[in-house]
Amino acid sequence: MAKTLDENELLEFKKNLTNCKNVKTKTFSNKELILSNYPINKKIGFITYGKASIMKMDKDGNTTIMRELKENDIFSNLFFQESEDEIYIISNEETKVIFIDYYTILKNCNKACPFHNKLILTLFDLLVIDNKQQNEKIELLSKRTVEEKILFFLKQRMNENKIFKVTTSYKAIAEYLFVDRSNLMRELKRMEEKGLIEKHKNQIKIIKD
Repeated sequence: MAKTLDENELLEFKKNLTNCKNVKTKTFSNKELILSNYPINKKIGFITYGKASIMKMDKDGNTTIMRELKENDIFSNLFFQESEDEIYIISNEETKVIFIDYYTILKNCNKACPFHNKLILTLFDLLVIDNKQQNEKIELLSKRTVEEKILFFLKQRMNENKIFKVTTSYKAIAEYLFVDRSNLMRELKRMEEKGLIEKHKNQIKIIKD
């Protein structure tokens, strides 16, 4: 798994990023377009507060939520241009974003700030995490059945004992899997009856896959 930055690392990164002269900050109102795959400039965004969604629209106009973004999440259109579908990011409430120009940040800043190298290393750590999450969502969307989606979701999050601890609502999990809650609960019950999983309070254990 990709390295997860702790709270202190994120706070230091946010502080350094705010002080860097090569970034721009913008605040978006609810349901405002933040970024799409049309701009030629490759940009990286860091959310300092608020929430947003990465959306995908196919040629028939069908939209899919690729990923939900929150405070301290990073995103980029570095790979958006490779998609035939329209991919865009839209705010879900008032959201503040620090924008980083991909090519500018790789150069030494004209102030020769001492934290520049650390800033870049942290930035790419975050991009690695973001890329992993994006790939996970793409693979999830390729699963044909609800059972396959659930097993994939659980495997990505289980501990060494094959146990997944439910720390959020089943409604949130259902939304992530693109199924309704009743369908999710029905499928979990069926999988338990088949002996694929075992549920106990807030834990789900994979028995057989």
